[in-house]
Amino acid sequence: MENSSKKLYDIIENLLKEKVVLAFSGGVDSALLLKIASSLRKDENDVVAMFFKAPSSTEEDLVNAKNLAEEMGVKLFIKDVDIFVDDHIVNNSKDRCYHCKSHLFKQAIKLKDDLGYGYVIDGTNTDDHKVYRPGLMALRDLGVVSPLNIAGFSKQMVRDLADELNISVAKRPSAPCLLTRFPYGTKITPAKLDRLEKAEAFIRDLGFIKFRVRDHSNIARIELTPEDFMAFIEKKDQVIKEFKSLGFSYVTLDLEGFRSGSMDEGLSEEEKKKWVL
Repeated sequence: MENSSKKLYDIIENLLKEKVVLAFSGGVDSALLLKIASSLRKDENDVVAMFFKAPSSTEEDLVNAKNLAEEMGVKLFIKDVDIFVDDHIVNNSKDRCYHCKSHLFKQAIKLKDDLGYGYVIDGTNTDDHKVYRPGLMALRDLGVVSPLNIAGFSKQMVRDLADELNISVAKRPSAPCLLTRFPYGTKITPAKLDRLEKAEAFIRDLGFIKFRVRDHSNIARIELTPEDFMAFIEKKDQVIKEFKSLGFSYVTLDLEGFRSGSMDEGLSEEEKKKWVL
């Protein structure tokens, strides 16, 4: 960990020499990069952050990003992005993540060029390369630099260093974009994303931390850690009432429990390998 941390600091210090735009989600990965970059910068503007405000992000994400940027004294650019201009995103195609990342990060590339900066960086870590992530190829194609991945940081290493540096979101659960909650081939609309955000906010307000709400049209499939099952069942009447008011006809608890990327389980190994870097 000590060697990896030194390598990470060295990488960021070198990138800062030509100034960087950090794609900033408000999660622990990008927060760690922002913390280190803000501590190493020679000038206030050596690093700026950019939050993509799209229908697939949540209000909680935006609030976290604003708070963290303010805490670290880094200028935050908030970019409104219309994801519905791309049919691959609207129709949630299997390679949707590639097109979505391309669409979003082109905004960061433009900001970099407008400012005359050297790099766009992001919070991809080594664990992201172990799962189905077509978006990683988009980052490669655009020349985005991923310091955590280069330094060999896994998600747990990110959390450990973030905790050591007293970053407030060190233990915040991963929060991938809302598009990952829909089956591939589902047409995405602003109304569907709004409903899903409200559904997950309701579960979070009940006190649950690690979960997903998967949207199968009129069926809500809720993933929780198995140890939360009984506590959830005790609150099932509240959940059913709220979810039906949101337009779901059926409310289900997935007995396999929480698992990241469960919508990818129907993909063939051939389809997955095509997007492995």
